Amino acid sequence: MDHFFTLDAEMVVQNRKSGKMNQTTINDAYKKEARERACMLITRWMYEAAIPFNAVTYPSFQPMIEAIGQYGVGMKGPTLHEVRVTNLKKELALTKDLMKDHMMEWGKNGCSIMSDG
Repeated sequence: MDHFFTLDAEMVVQNRKSGKMNQTTINDAYKKEARERACMLITRWMYEAAIPFNAVTYPSFQPMIEAIGQYGVGMKGPTLHEVRVTNLKKELALTKDLMKDHMMEWGKNGCSIMSDG
């Protein structure tokens, strides 16, 4: 049932930032402890994987956390194959789709995207 009525993770993050989801609950003390534990585990993983600290400021970070929370208890992380093959292909297709407008502009203006790096 929750599958049909659960908000998209990105929408939840936008609503939280705009102040639309600030309801206090009885379990706030428990949630505070659970959040501290989860944040510590995320931070420890970031240390082990040498992920830069500013990665938590990326726009994709909070929707990722929200999606994990919406899945609930028992979520298994992505396998190495899913990260290296399946999801990489999906992201590549998404990036190519985002580039279509730029490619049309290249034909009109003779410009290209330049990157330092």
